[in-house]
Amino acid sequence: MIFYPAFPQREIIELDGIWQFRFLEDAPLESLNPENFVFDDVMAVPGSFDCSPSCYSKRGTALYRTEFTVKNTMEASLLKIGGIGLRGKFWINGKEAGFTNLPYSGVEFPSGRLSAGRHALTAALDNRFDPDKMKLFYPNYDFYAFGGFYRGLSLSGVPETWIDRVQVLTKDFRTGRVRVRVLLGGKPLSETVLKFRSDTEKEFKNIPVKFQEQIAETELSVPDFQCWSPENPHMHTLETVLENGDSAIESFGIREIRTEGTRILLNGQAIRLKGFNRHESHPEFGPAVPLPVMIEDLQNLKRLHCNFIRGAHYPQDPKFLQLCDRTGFLVWEESLGWGNNAAQMFDPEFMRLQLEQTRRMVRNSINHPSVIIWAFLNEFHSVSEEGRNLCRELVKAIKEEDPTRLVSFADCHCHADAEKLNCYEFLDVVSYNTYPGWISADSAEEPEAYIRPDRDRILELIRRRGMDRKPILVSEMGCCAIYGQHSPDDAQWTEEFQARYLEEVITRVFEMPEISGLAIWQFNDAKSYLRKGSTIRTKPFGYNLAGVFDRYRRPKLAAAVVERLFRDIPATR
Repeated sequence: MIFYPAFPQREIIELDGIWQFRFLEDAPLESLNPENFVFDDVMAVPGSFDCSPSCYSKRGTALYRTEFTVKNTMEASLLKIGGIGLRGKFWINGKEAGFTNLPYSGVEFPSGRLSAGRHALTAALDNRFDPDKMKLFYPNYDFYAFGGFYRGLSLSGVPETWIDRVQVLTKDFRTGRVRVRVLLGGKPLSETVLKFRSDTEKEFKNIPVKFQEQIAETELSVPDFQCWSPENPHMHTLETVLENGDSAIESFGIREIRTEGTRILLNGQAIRLKGFNRHESHPEFGPAVPLPVMIEDLQNLKRLHCNFIRGAHYPQDPKFLQLCDRTGFLVWEESLGWGNNAAQMFDPEFMRLQLEQTRRMVRNSINHPSVIIWAFLNEFHSVSEEGRNLCRELVKAIKEEDPTRLVSFADCHCHADAEKLNCYEFLDVVSYNTYPGWISADSAEEPEAYIRPDRDRILELIRRRGMDRKPILVSEMGCCAIYGQHSPDDAQWTEEFQARYLEEVITRVFEMPEISGLAIWQFNDAKSYLRKGSTIRTKPFGYNLAGVFDRYRRPKLAAAVVERLFRDIPATR
């Protein structure tokens, strides 16, 4: 399987593998000189150093080093980082090459001329919580902040002007008409002739284009096209060639996602979303989930008759998204955030970084037809004026990058007065998180008895706000169970209790025609905070145990309940 985008004319050096390593404890990232240290260990890349026995759960700066060989002199080069945690600084041959403080986000750095021969790449990664330096990840988030390389990295040679990305968006799914946006890097061009060829064509089309701020747009028709859908996840490719010979091959799907009243339409057909929230998390690999585990997760989701995955709560691995493209899943992708409070809404640097990472997420994932919803800031303080302003700016930024997809965020203020639900007007889809009888002060003998009245109360608040004319999603609902714990009386924390609770959730959600879908919380158990937090007593051994599969992907009883119920719920409406 080829992972896209591909750049066939470039020398590309994949840098994954075993690197030299040293954990530096409290060394400051900003003033660190990597030449002053001797390496005393090794570490896998991608991988989380705080999953390894030598650094388990430690926080601090970790130093990595590897060597690579350039076959032919690169007059210019590009270092691509798939995603790190939490902040990172990079050096090539001792010269600083780049810095990122965007956890999970794919970034790239122009790295100058590299002669043929051996070179050294050094990286310092810091996974500490410092509110002055790390604005996007806080210790109260209900998922663990791992340190290390979450995803792979590479270095490539590029010409003076190179193709950064080629974005392909469906203009008309009935005719195969697409809108193509070419983004350049390096020396600016004002105009040129681009060559385009889809996988269904033998010859290139020569199209003159003009660039503004390194971006040119045109339209193409794809002959003999097939539409992408979960039932027929057909992918096309588009090859683009610059006059200097640089070329890019992008994978894309032809499909349309839109809303009509309370319905979500895919290629004109009303759909129902059935699925889970999923964390990129594994006890051995952290967020550096290897391909076999990704495929196992998708196969398990297929077995449960799911068609929908909410990527919680950060930009997703592009390899996972490409697997979703190929296997026909529908995906909600959101930028990093969790329960951010009113004080953070006042912080201009927090707001700037939210906008930057959200735009970057859209640009990085825009060619994945599986992604149908862009989102941000899970459960943030949306009832304040500052939260409203940030929501408006994030929606605006997303629509500027991609006007073709839906926008939402997962709200947890749905128990407030209707007048406080003041961000829904900016959204294409209204989404809410709720845990009736589980995360609450309820003391009922039967917690699942709260599910139906809670649902009705939230829907009534949405109606009073006048937002019931939009599609509604339940973006989180679920409860926890400890794998292997059983009880004949369905006691809380047993597998029986979770199975009974989720049966009621699925029944009550899908009996309401105004609700377009459900993302159960959650697919697999995932590591969370360890010793702090207001709800730490709900995190046995530092894990969020709401998965219907445990951390090693062993099914709990609830998995069979979901499989049975989802099987009988149509994916179309």
